[in-house]
Amino acid sequence: MQPHSVAAYTGSRMSPAASFAQRWARDNLTRAPSPEELVVLGLFPITCEGDETEAAKRARRYYTARGPGGLTELWHRRHPDDEDILSSCQDVYIVPLRTRSMGGRRVTLVRLPAPSALDRPLSAKALLARWLMILDIRLREDPTPGEEVIFIDVSDLQPAHIKNHFRGTYWKDFVWCMKTAYPVRITEVHIINTQRLKTMSLLLLHIGLYPWRRKVVQLHGTSDSIEEALGSDRLMVDGLPHEYGGRAGMMKDLNDEWTKKLLLNSKWLQTEERKFYETDLKPEVKARMRHRSAVRMLRGSNGSYDTVTRTHSCRSLHRHDDLDDGIHGAYRTLKVASDRSCKVDLL
Repeated sequence: MQPHSVAAYTGSRMSPAASFAQRWARDNLTRAPSPEELVVLGLFPITCEGDETEAAKRARRYYTARGPGGLTELWHRRHPDDEDILSSCQDVYIVPLRTRSMGGRRVTLVRLPAPSALDRPLSAKALLARWLMILDIRLREDPTPGEEVIFIDVSDLQPAHIKNHFRGTYWKDFVWCMKTAYPVRITEVHIINTQRLKTMSLLLLHIGLYPWRRKVVQLHGTSDSIEEALGSDRLMVDGLPHEYGGRAGMMKDLNDEWTKKLLLNSKWLQTEERKFYETDLKPEVKARMRHRSAVRMLRGSNGSYDTVTRTHSCRSLHRHDDLDDGIHGAYRTLKVASDRSCKVDLL
């Protein structure tokens, strides 16, 4: 499936997704959504393979991650002309391919580090913040369904490049966002040219990719496996960079195009940052319904609180069900006598 216009995905075939987007916005946002937001929200059910319950959770995590207290180090202060971001553009190439695979999947090539990078440590924060900006711009340009396949070329990776690279939680936060919050789902991560790296599994553990090791992440000794990795879902030769047997141009030139695109979209990126940061979310519908059910259970026929079960007196008032169910304090029923004195029956 090749990319199509937005209109092609907002017709009758997309009516369930469009309905989900409108319902989710109504139930969760305190403001009216923009048309662009509704298009992106419509991707969540597709990303979650039609599971609207999971899609609603994923959409809420997406807005929470972009708001106060979210991924502030990666999704906030979006200034493409920042010195660290511009240095990252030269140190690591991030190139989303212009064309999709024959099966309609998006493909991104990452050269970590770039051949011209100096032997200085790479900034994980700048790299991943830039990657999120690129993802957002690409989603703006083509907000249509499609899974994501990533190739990371580590042929030039040296110990000096990753010194202090994995301090903090930048990589783990980024991987969490891709796994559980972003509108586009990553289905495969191929790390190529790993023949010289004897500690690749340890590197994956630090990055936070190791839990994906068998299901999503695959290691390849050489770059010849790009076509093999995609199997029957082929990439057109015209879409691949020269370094990988294609005719799309050199990786450096394609990366420079995205650097220019980041700078041209600087104002839009900052506007989006403020919009999400200033967005308030309503309390979750599930939490509100649980509270109402608890109140109904608490109230007797005469409107008094005659019986409070442990489930409704404690579990409904806490977000995490981490109360101890052991023998210590294992009460089960709290009865309120008519004379307003309380007694606790241990069962």
